Amino acid sequence: MRVHVDAYATEGPGDVAGLERILSGLPTGDIARLALVAKTEGTATINDFSRELALSSAERTIERIGGADLLGASTLIFSTGSEGVLSPVVYMLAAIADDSGGDAERLVIGGGRTRAMAAGELVTPTHARLIAGAVGEAMAEAGLAPDQVALVFVKSPILSHRDAAATGDPAVIARAGSSGQSRGAAALGVALALGELDDAEIDDTRIGVDLDRHSSRAMSFSGTEVEVGEVLVLGNRPGAGGSTRVYSGPMADILDARSLKDLFRRAGCALDETGEIASPERLRAVFVKAGVAPDGRVRGERTTVFHSDLDPDKHMRATASGVIGGILGTGQVFVSGGTEHQAPPGGGLCACIADAGAADG
Repeated sequence: MRVHVDAYATEGPGDVAGLERILSGLPTGDIARLALVAKTEGTATINDFSRELALSSAERTIERIGGADLLGASTLIFSTGSEGVLSPVVYMLAAIADDSGGDAERLVIGGGRTRAMAAGELVTPTHARLIAGAVGEAMAEAGLAPDQVALVFVKSPILSHRDAAATGDPAVIARAGSSGQSRGAAALGVALALGELDDAEIDDTRIGVDLDRHSSRAMSFSGTEVEVGEVLVLGNRPGAGGSTRVYSGPMADILDARSLKDLFRRAGCALDETGEIASPERLRAVFVKAGVAPDGRVRGERTTVFHSDLDPDKHMRATASGVIGGILGTGQVFVSGGTEHQAPPGGGLCACIADAGAADG
């Protein structure tokens, strides 16, 4: 098994020209798992219908080119919001049958999916446990043990005000409308599946409040366009084919350029004398999850991130786009804001897929 990694820019949420071009050149009958991890423009609000447009356009294209079987083996994670200098981009990962694997550790991927969640289950320990089950399913597909997992993407449903109101339960109604809490529940599920938290801690955690409990390898997103949790697991294992590896690491805060540079060095990329990347061609994909502590302070200084007419995530995406863009010399990267239960309060996560080459083994 080898993972083909590619990327294409888009001119709008419904633009699938790049997907058509790349997918038409692949042996679609040999693809065991297809994944799209996309950053597209949109308001990133609960009623942002650009997500539905992007998702439905991709689904139709995959089914037209690869048939219903390929669509059924696809994990599609679309994240909206391209503030700052972010350039909308879609990363495509395709696990293709290949018996040429050697002893070196190479990238593998696996997908999983929860059942549909009831309104009363969303943003509860049940939500987290369902995600944990899907992460386990994805690890099994990829042949990965928990300690081999480098990164887990989760797209999680949002509890809408309408669905919450229909339950008539004040406790459910009080949880409605929070993207952050949905992300947090999903991240706790990843932590449970990877052994970072135990089941009792999930029961005892106030989701979105007890932020010291977190995963260290989750990037979670939420949206109204999904009714189930979609999971994509990435890791490295011996015997996989291909020439790429995935790397991940923590960020201390949203301005932590040092950790980004350390990540790229681990991936075998050289930096020039000014600290900018000198070998960008090695990088196949770059992902950043950026956060700001609940008190709004960054390195002890007050910010207006949580006291502005702009949504906090928009501040985070714009800021992080400049930090990483200054290192890479491009804004064509995947950056998402909001790290509830995905890092210590104020922290974040960075990851990349790179050609193995001279990188660490």
